[in-house]
Amino acid sequence: MTLDDLLKLLDYLGTYAFALSGALKAGRRRMDMFGMFVLALVTAVGGGTIRDLILGRVPVFWLVEPAYLGLAVLATVAVFALQRWVERAEGLLLVFDAVGLGVFTVIGTQLGLQEGLGAAACIALGCVTGIGGGLLRDVLALSHPVVLHREIYALASVGGAALLVGLDYMGVPTVVGVLACCVATTTIRLLSLHYGWTVPGLGQREETA
Repeated sequence: MTLDDLLKLLDYLGTYAFALSGALKAGRRRMDMFGMFVLALVTAVGGGTIRDLILGRVPVFWLVEPAYLGLAVLATVAVFALQRWVERAEGLLLVFDAVGLGVFTVIGTQLGLQEGLGAAACIALGCVTGIGGGLLRDVLALSHPVVLHREIYALASVGGAALLVGLDYMGVPTVVGVLACCVATTTIRLLSLHYGWTVPGLGQREETA
């Protein structure tokens, strides 16, 4: 399997995982099937869309490759067909979200490396690609975006992206670096959820204004 084949496979995997997390979130918010599709699509392609716009790559990827829309449709149908289990799907939502985070962090960071960007820019691009869809999903679902509320989410993405950049700098084969970044980002996110790791904040009081 070539690097391009691996990246495309991971891209489809991440798209479907994020689409499932979006559809699950919509189901838990009692949205109808159209709302589930919208949230699935926004979650699946949001980060990549922001990435492409930053890089000036237009039209954005999902407008020229219908497979991404198809994956969002499949995720919506799957969740809708299993809606009786949606209320108990919080764990699955978090797992799919972690997988999507890991995959899209890889895609964004590797694209930055291929474009010849500097280390910091590659890491930032990977993070934006990784967290963008989940951020948009939470905003549209009227939920607190996890990236803004002490959870180790963006930091997991930054850590994975930095690992990929570092391995690339050391001359490690790209396939190894890509897989390591994906596994590291996903694992950090899942471990933080399991053990309750959080980012230090300024206290528990929230603004009311």
